[in-house]
Amino acid sequence: MGQIAKIKGCRTVGIAGGSEKVRQCLEDFGYDAAIDYKGEGDLDEALRRACPDGVHVYFDNTSGSISDAVLRNLALGARIVICGTASYPSWNPWNTGPRPERHLLVKRARMQGFLATDFMDRFPEAEARISQWIREGRVNYREEMHDGLEHAPGSLQRLYKGENTGKFVIRLPAARTLRNA
Repeated sequence: MGQIAKIKGCRTVGIAGGSEKVRQCLEDFGYDAAIDYKGEGDLDEALRRACPDGVHVYFDNTSGSISDAVLRNLALGARIVICGTASYPSWNPWNTGPRPERHLLVKRARMQGFLATDFMDRFPEAEARISQWIREGRVNYREEMHDGLEHAPGSLQRLYKGENTGKFVIRLPAARTLRNA
């Protein structure tokens, strides 16, 4: 997401777990700044240094304590896009924590969920544009390919522990077609 934001003219700040992922954000993906949330003693202070005018747009795919810190550092009129809750491996029982309402109110911010399936009619447009950016070298990506559904449970555990280094892909064997007898 940060690379697309950068292409569209935004200043980008990555929040990643570990020095290698911070290096990736800066060197491989071209972010303007990056914060190691695992190594940073005071995430609020790190966010204030990286975003002295506050956070204007936050693409949230983790939820949890990182999002809590970002909410405390919102700029006026900020926008929050929620596309995931990776910091919670389970929602049974339902997770509780700090409430965002006061931050949203006083900063006049907007929070909205985002599911790619809501934009399926625009998929060809997105695919063409992102493919072009990849060909031009403007967007880089990392994938971890795992073959077979049997790898899914372990892969999800690695994701929740922050051990992944790219998009997790579980490749399934092609479905057999039924032939007329």
